[in-house]
Amino acid sequence: MTGAGRTGKFLAAEHWNIVPDIIALSKGFAAGYAPLGAMVAHHRLVETIMDNGGFQHGFTYAGNPLACAAGLAVIGVLLNDDLITNAAVMGDHLKNELVGLMDRYPFIGDVRGKGLLLAFELVSDRQTMAPLPKHLNAYEDLVNFAHQRGLIIYSRRTRSGIEGDHFLICPPLIITPEQIAEIMEKLCDSLNDLALLLNLPLGRS
Repeated sequence: MTGAGRTGKFLAAEHWNIVPDIIALSKGFAAGYAPLGAMVAHHRLVETIMDNGGFQHGFTYAGNPLACAAGLAVIGVLLNDDLITNAAVMGDHLKNELVGLMDRYPFIGDVRGKGLLLAFELVSDRQTMAPLPKHLNAYEDLVNFAHQRGLIIYSRRTRSGIEGDHFLICPPLIITPEQIAEIMEKLCDSLNDLALLLNLPLGRS
C-alpha cells in the first residue's frame, strides 16, 4: 500500500527515505470517486525508457478524463487542506489511544501502522502471539458488534488466511479528535461485548 497521504506522507516509502524507481497508485488516489490507477516513474528512468519503446501499459480506457479529473481534485484537496498533516497528527493520537487499550484488553496482541492506516491483532497469548482459536470467529464477531454501533472496521485472517484476527482502523483523513473519541467509545463497547461472548480476560480499565 503506497498510502496516497493516509500514512502521514504522500507515499508511505517516504517514512524511510526510500525513493522507488516505479510506484503503482490506485484506490485512495481518487478517493473512490472514480476508478483510477497510475504508474509513477522516477524521472531518471523516463527518458531512457521512452527512447526504447516507452512504457507498455496503455489500454483503450487509459487516460480517462473523468477519472483523471477526480484524481487531480483529490490531490488538490489533500494538499490545499493539509490533510496529509492531519493524517499524521490524528494518526499519532489514534494510535496512542489504541495502544492504551492493551492494558484493558490483554487479548490485544499489538497495535501497528502509521498515520491513519492502523491495525491491531487479537491473540490468546501476547507473549507468544499465538492467535485466538479460529473456531471462535472473533474476526467476524467484533466487526458485527462494531457495525451495530455504526462503526465500520475491516477484519482479516492474518495467518495464511486461515486463522489470526487482525483489524484495520482507517478513518477518513478529515477526522477530528472528537470523532476519534467516538471511535474509541464504540470500539471499547464492542471489545467488551466480544470479551463477554468469548470469555476473554479483561485487565484494568
